[in-house]
Amino acid sequence: MIAKSELAGLVGYEGDLPVLSVYLDTDLSDKSKDGVKLMLRQRLKGVDRSPEAGDVERVFRFLDYEYDWQPRGVAIFAAGDALWRTIPLPISVPARAYCSTKPVVRTLMDVVDRFGRYAVALVDREALRLFAVEGGKITPLSEVVGEELKHHRQGGWAAARYQRHEDHLALHNLKQAIEVVDHYMEDHDLVRWVLGGSEEVLAQVKGLLPSRLRRGLIGEFPVNMAARPAEVLQRSLDIAMEADTREEQQLVQEAITAANKGGAGVIGLADSLYALQEGRVQSLLVDEALSASGTMCAHCEYIAPHLGGACPFCGGTEFHEVADAVNRAIHKAIDGGADVNIVRENEALREAGGIAALLRY
Repeated sequence: MIAKSELAGLVGYEGDLPVLSVYLDTDLSDKSKDGVKLMLRQRLKGVDRSPEAGDVERVFRFLDYEYDWQPRGVAIFAAGDALWRTIPLPISVPARAYCSTKPVVRTLMDVVDRFGRYAVALVDREALRLFAVEGGKITPLSEVVGEELKHHRQGGWAAARYQRHEDHLALHNLKQAIEVVDHYMEDHDLVRWVLGGSEEVLAQVKGLLPSRLRRGLIGEFPVNMAARPAEVLQRSLDIAMEADTREEQQLVQEAITAANKGGAGVIGLADSLYALQEGRVQSLLVDEALSASGTMCAHCEYIAPHLGGACPFCGGTEFHEVADAVNRAIHKAIDGGADVNIVRENEALREAGGIAALLRY
């Protein structure tokens, strides 16, 4: 699980030493530990500036003696005694290494974006199985709801009467299960959830949902109530990722439409950086492949693709080159309380310059 405090600590780094940021695919199903470390050595040869030798040694020492190699990926940030963070990741990520003045958090934000918090409820006519999913990990929270229903095989009038009783009891159980889900979502400040069960029960449950749960339902899937947590996790992650893609597409379209109409939206690197400096960004949308350098005002740290003359915010005239203006934009967005979405395979965003923002005003 990736805690917000970890992100805040990385974004808030203000040390003098350069930061070595490393992302590794540590899924050993198709590679060895030595293969992972060899890939890291190759990536280190391609960094823009040489990292501190002590930081490189510490990363390899961590991989040799401390890392348990169970997660499928890991992020490592090192800057002498000022910064050391190791964050296990729930998915494999491309091997990357960077050495810069700030931690490179784009890949980390992408993982956070894709694997947010949500609940999964498996429901049938007798029981509820509830799960919490966060950071790509699943926690079972099983609860049995109502009385156990038993099949009654007696025929005739008595059977019909019993069937009515059984249906009434099943409806009661389903309503009680929905109440449990609703209370859990509210108590744990959750908005999104996924529903699982038989196709017949799924349709019935969806018809009983209160408006708040109906709005937060991002998908459903048919599944046996005895399914293992690993299966529930994978099925629900597929749904969550599809929902995330739909949400990204909607946000991108909203930002582009607002920008074109002169409303609360901007597109392109220059306008997005300007809005970030003003503190107006509510949601920042960044193409996963976008890379750009820039210029930063030494006084107020305003960053633009190009700065000359005087800074439009403070009037300063001293500027520094910034190798990764996009990473700086992500830092500024997080620091300002904005949502950050790393967007994949969205042609509309790429045509708009690879970056856009929805504004608070």
